[in-house]
Amino acid sequence: MKKIFFAATMALALTCVSCYDDKGNYDYTDLEVVEVEKPGDNILEKYIISRFDTLTIDPKVTYQGKQVVGDEAPLDYLWTLYTTHTGVGVDYTIDTLSTSRKLDAQITRGGGDYALHLTVRNRNDGVEYYMQTQLTIEESISAGWLLLYECADAPGQSDVGLVVNEWTKNNIIKNREFWDLYKASNNRHLNGEPRCIHHTVANLAQGDIVMIFTNKEYAGVSHNTFEKNTTFGNLFYEEPANYDFNYYGPAGAAVLGETLVNDNKVYVTSFMGSRNNFFGVAKSGDYGKLANWASATRAASYDAVVYDQTNQRFLVAPRSGVSFTSFAAQAPTAAFDVNNVGMELWMGDFGGAMFNDFLFFKKGSEYYLAEANFGLTSNINLPNLGTGLYNITASPGIANATTMAAAMQGQYVLYGSGNKVYNLAYNQSTTATTLWTAPDSGEEVTCIALQKFYYRVIAMAGILPYANRILHIATWNESKKEGKFYEYEINPASGALLGEPKVYTVPGKVKSMCWKYAMER
Repeated sequence: MKKIFFAATMALALTCVSCYDDKGNYDYTDLEVVEVEKPGDNILEKYIISRFDTLTIDPKVTYQGKQVVGDEAPLDYLWTLYTTHTGVGVDYTIDTLSTSRKLDAQITRGGGDYALHLTVRNRNDGVEYYMQTQLTIEESISAGWLLLYECADAPGQSDVGLVVNEWTKNNIIKNREFWDLYKASNNRHLNGEPRCIHHTVANLAQGDIVMIFTNKEYAGVSHNTFEKNTTFGNLFYEEPANYDFNYYGPAGAAVLGETLVNDNKVYVTSFMGSRNNFFGVAKSGDYGKLANWASATRAASYDAVVYDQTNQRFLVAPRSGVSFTSFAAQAPTAAFDVNNVGMELWMGDFGGAMFNDFLFFKKGSEYYLAEANFGLTSNINLPNLGTGLYNITASPGIANATTMAAAMQGQYVLYGSGNKVYNLAYNQSTTATTLWTAPDSGEEVTCIALQKFYYRVIAMAGILPYANRILHIATWNESKKEGKFYEYEINPASGALLGEPKVYTVPGKVKSMCWKYAMER
């Protein structure tokens, strides 16, 4: 019976097969042949470049046995970059670098190890081919000269540049310049017009943050990557209700601290080795409109020294005090009375061997240079804080001066006005002389600075290269919408220019500059 049943089943199966009409398509098409070069002789297994360098890779790609040169093959290309790290706080963003076969792109990601990936897609059949190599990005922005500018292509917005050469960074082997650092790391410019940039020394071991202020926004950024890591509120125990920037700066040559004037209120902080103290409650006191200034050299016995513009006098907040008060009565022999100046404070800078404050004042149609010793005094009761007063009304361009810088090793003050920089050797003459004239008459001097650093531990330890020997000049040409930056080596005693300058084109109008330090010699 089993044999009969099996035979019948097989017969039925064969009958069904013989009746089936096969309608399949047996026309086979060979896949198009695409080959992408792998790491080897031409493409490295690993690339090591500095951040903001341009990486160029020209991979060999063949289509149907022929090497691709132009756009003749139906191929699409995609170069991407992504981190190989994992962990908390890691940026997993995948950057698109190029859509061309040949990679030729500036690399703006922060320092670290990355995978560099090329995808080649055949548009005819959708098949993708891959090549991957490794990329290590080394930071190259540890030190140099920082410039904060209003963007030429985005008026009302600001960004940051960094110039690195043997004058601004020790042991440099490659001169470099970087522009729009903030946008490169944060995908946008800063809102507002530039006001102040400063590399704080709150934490020397870690390099700490670069503080950036505009009239509309504050950003604290990593000194290595320029990624924003601190908001305005992060600076305070209790954030002020309004952001209305007036002044920010270091608080003293011998102390670690900062002074911030915001919304006409004064905040101070002191720290030892790390930012363990924040800006506290604003100092109280009987004062009017404050000048956009505070002493950058105040003694350890002060919390802050400011200028009451309304009542035309200096005020002091004693150490750990809660409010401002007047200084002690001044002696008749003082050059001027800090408690009754009677003039409008215009601008100021620290300088001189004693780290004094040098200040421009206006009184009607007259202009004055004042020197005050708020820095190395031991208490607030000294009677001769005003150490110098000079009538400089006859100095050329003084009425239109926009920026100033006081020398550390010579008795002179520089100021910018129009397309010139003037040298005021105040102990020799109260009439300044022309030091420098811009190459283009359309250039206006917008910012000048001497290469110095307020914190004496760094300034006197050989860490600052070419200390007091470099003059930085920034200009703006309104008709060309172009900024320029000039660096000159100078005689630190006289301010005389030595040799030819280094010249850079800036994508904006510079309003603040400072040295970006690195703890190296």
